[in-house]
Amino acid sequence: MGAAAALYRGEIRVADTDRERYLQLPVGTARHPSETPERLVLRLLALGLLGDPQSGFRAGVSAGDEPDLATRDGDGRITRWIDVGTPGLERLRGATRRGRGIAVLTHNGLLERWRRQHGGNLALAADWEVWSVDAELVDTLARGLQPRFSWDLTLSGGMLYVTADGTSLCSEFVRIVA
Repeated sequence: MGAAAALYRGEIRVADTDRERYLQLPVGTARHPSETPERLVLRLLALGLLGDPQSGFRAGVSAGDEPDLATRDGDGRITRWIDVGTPGLERLRGATRRGRGIAVLTHNGLLERWRRQHGGNLALAADWEVWSVDAELVDTLARGLQPRFSWDLTLSGGMLYVTADGTSLCSEFVRIVA
């Protein structure tokens, strides 16, 4: 019998002074046994940094043609498609046909690998948003993440400040352009 998914519940409070956006997001998600803790952290950060109260995580790893996070309108159409890590450019082009507001959150270590995979050129569409945080921040959050968690995210002047269960961290929050 395979390992069961681990459940994570918590709260992410966001104070984004750059965009005058203030949110309190209750979170409930599962980490599939094949998902790394770092990828889970990227999903949680993406919710706080790029999502909104209507954003929801995809139904599971078997829903591969769905975004990691999506905001949908009343008819179920995707109005915000958010992926994490290093999604394929064909996947993102397909996302453009299915929804608006394409965004990706990655970290600087993955970003370099992503660029190498595409010959140094990501060929990003002008209307896609690709954001990066420091790999060290993601690694530290992944090592300390508990099934019940509480995070405060503050964005100011292009810097991300995270307080996670008593630990304070800082990272650049950078928009990547092709």
